[in-house]
Formats: sequence, structure tokens, C-alpha cells
Amino acid sequence: MKKNENPFSIYANVSQLAFVIIAPLLLFLWGGSWVVKKYSLPDWVMGLCVALGILFMLCGAGSYIARLIKFYEKPQSKPPKAFTSSRSDNDYYDENGN
Repeated sequence: MKKNENPFSIYANVSQLAFVIIAPLLLFLWGGSWVVKKYSLPDWVMGLCVALGILFMLCGAGSYIARLIKFYEKPQSKPPKAFTSSRSDNDYYDENGN
């Protein structure tokens, strides 16, 4: 099956991209909230966790999109190699070409 024949492949790619975007942000939001409440830390720690979540989100989405582009790009067509063979290249001819 070719890459473009499956109609559900676009839905799979979009859902994976959504997961790559949402998961780090939610994880850092939840983790930052938990750490701030448990250890009575100042509010800037929560801001730091949100910033880290956004950073991880952007890096993950960029990496995933780069892999998608590499997977779906058309291969460069190379010109065919020129046929450069002479009769003397074959074993069944002698050195004189007979």
C-alpha cells in the first residue's frame, strides 16, 4: 500500500500531532501545580513549569513535523546511468573482439 492510499493516515497523523502538542503542556501544568502545592514554592516555579512545557511542546511538534515532511516528500529522480559497455567487456570475446 502506498503512503497516500490509506484515507485514515491523515487522521492518525493529526491525532499524533495533537498528542505531541497537548501531552507535554498538560504534564508540566499538572506537575508544576503539584510541586508548588506540596512544597509551598513561590508562584514563579509554576511559570517556569509552564515555560518548560511550552518548550517541550514546540520541540516535539517540530521534530514530528520534520519527520512527516521527510516521510512524505517525493524522492529526487536521478537520471539513468549511461550504458557504457563494449564487446570486449564480456568473457566470451577474445582481445581482438572476435
